Amino acid sequence: MMTDSSQADEIRHDAGIQLSVIGPFLKNPQVLANRLQEEIESSDAERRLHATFAMGWRGNSQAAISLVERLYDNDPRVQETAVNALCNLRDERVLDLLLDRLASVPSSQKRIILFNLWRFHANEEKVTQVYLRYLEHEDPDLRFDALVCLRPTTHNLSHVYRKCLNDKDCRIRELALKRLAEEADATTLQSLRPEITPLLADGEMKVKKAAIELLRKIKT
Repeated sequence: MMTDSSQADEIRHDAGIQLSVIGPFLKNPQVLANRLQEEIESSDAERRLHATFAMGWRGNSQAAISLVERLYDNDPRVQETAVNALCNLRDERVLDLLLDRLASVPSSQKRIILFNLWRFHANEEKVTQVYLRYLEHEDPDLRFDALVCLRPTTHNLSHVYRKCLNDKDCRIRELALKRLAEEADATTLQSLRPEITPLLADGEMKVKKAAIELLRKIKT
């Protein structure tokens, strides 16, 4: 189904997903791996695209070299899919390669990399620093993505959310308020009251609503 050009693109895509799901459960995944290796080198971009996704199952470390090669595919969709597939391998050695690519790839691929870095649990500190750095990026979409991906770690992130309250992007201001409501302790919230209160006059209704809810929590 994945290689059948008469099938709808959605069906071929779903077939690739299912192959990546069943891959780690096969008694002899080598047969599947060999077939996908043929497909990933096809001259047909669609076949490369679906095979690239299908190869990305946890523990399929033998696929790493082929997937790294797809990072330089002439089709941007294949490149982006290769990022996802590499992350699905859950091989910590891939992290540095992806971080290097962050410096040179288009924003669309940067976003995919950012949304996958959380998978590298053994390098939580390094990943957290990447997200913090991207909170300073000039592209508001990348700043927002970094904040979405930045989750509680061993560090208190209240000071990070505090800074985000003044971001020009309303999505970031709203999310910062919600994160404070979820994670900050009562003492921290009290100290932030002077910075939260002005957001009651924010031009975006969602930000106002989040500020109101947070101030109610402080009062209770």
